[in-house]
Amino acid sequence: MKNYSKTKIIATIGPSSWDAPVLKEMYSAGMDIARINASFADFAELERVSNTLRTTSPRIGIMLDTQGHKIRVTGLEHEIQIEGEISIPNTFDITYPDLYKDVSVGTRILLDDGNIQLVVKAIQDIEVICTVIQPGILKPNKTVNIPDVNLNFPAITEKDKADILFAVEHRFDFLSLSFVRNREDILTVRELIGDSNIKLIAKIENVQGVENFDEILAATDAIMIARGDLGIEIPFEKVPILQKQFIYKCRQAGKPVIVATQMLESMKESIQPTRAEISDVANAVISAETSTGRNPVVAVATMQKIAKEAESVLQQSPIYGHTSAPLEVDELCRNLCDISESMKLKGIVVISNTGQTVLSLSRHRPNAPIWEISSSLEQIRHDSLLNGVTGFFLKDLPQDRDECTQHAVEVVYAQGELDLNDKVAIISGSSIRHNTTDAILEIVQVKNVLSR
Repeated sequence: MKNYSKTKIIATIGPSSWDAPVLKEMYSAGMDIARINASFADFAELERVSNTLRTTSPRIGIMLDTQGHKIRVTGLEHEIQIEGEISIPNTFDITYPDLYKDVSVGTRILLDDGNIQLVVKAIQDIEVICTVIQPGILKPNKTVNIPDVNLNFPAITEKDKADILFAVEHRFDFLSLSFVRNREDILTVRELIGDSNIKLIAKIENVQGVENFDEILAATDAIMIARGDLGIEIPFEKVPILQKQFIYKCRQAGKPVIVATQMLESMKESIQPTRAEISDVANAVISAETSTGRNPVVAVATMQKIAKEAESVLQQSPIYGHTSAPLEVDELCRNLCDISESMKLKGIVVISNTGQTVLSLSRHRPNAPIWEISSSLEQIRHDSLLNGVTGFFLKDLPQDRDECTQHAVEVVYAQGELDLNDKVAIISGSSIRHNTTDAILEIVQVKNVLSR
């Protein structure tokens, strides 16, 4: 096994990186999960890319990022200068025809990720007349943000419905839901996907998402702090503080959190990141999204180097609060962090087909690596999002506990992760029949397990 960072890397892939040779290099460099933007790929392309990823490695998690309620400029065939006073839809149109119903005099309208700024001066029938505060060149299909208004969107768009059902049918591992506003948005998607095991990631990128964060966190499987639109929708100086607050809340709940957008942004063109980007990645070492562009492989490798260096000085940080796991499991996992440190354990082996214990353990950030042994490839891909967790596939988990633990340690040992004199912790389910809430913790020396 290669010595990857504990931090997991989500690589956004696109036309410059989704051919088989590049994907193999990205995986070798440390990509854990491949994110595909549904806004820029049709179903035929999505199917081809997902098949290529599965062929590259069954370990790679596949994430589909939905378009959500994204408003864009439409009707432009070429770029135009925006200055003085303009009219929507006369100067250009947007993909939200009811704009005139929802805005009022003084409403801010931001174009092209905030590079062009307008203020509503008057509303005449369906025409919204704006004063240009920050002029600029507007190109076709650029973004439109209206941060101060709760727009009248449906819970889910027809395009998102089709994309979500495609992801479920083709057994994608994660759905990243754009512009989540509240708990109801998550529940609507859960109803749509039925009994699918696909994991839902709520993207926090607007004012409503920030205001309703706690209820969204309770309803979703994971959180993505999407700093791009979030930094436009709210004052940008608030983003760093919110990022830290949201990360802490996610760790309390035992749910993965992804810091996304503009990670190594300059590496779209350059083979080296800026010093500020290096600091940003190191500060956010929890989970991240790489840049796409001309240097996708180098970007992944660079993020690995930065994350490993940052992790080398981090101390374990047990956290209080309870997850979806039984209370006994949460307490066991929290205390195991101290035990692993005081006994200098080489690692923690978790035998599980539910993932509850791994999820609870990962949030405490033990210094010792976590090795998950599972007979489910799907679970291994789902848990590829968890900090410090490496999954190992064991096709059949023996019913006898001694035999099962021996096989589990053998799998890790065979990968060169352990020496015979190393000590490890082993967590497995209770040996009491029908007991699904308790767990057994055993501290063993590797040679004693292998000689059973």
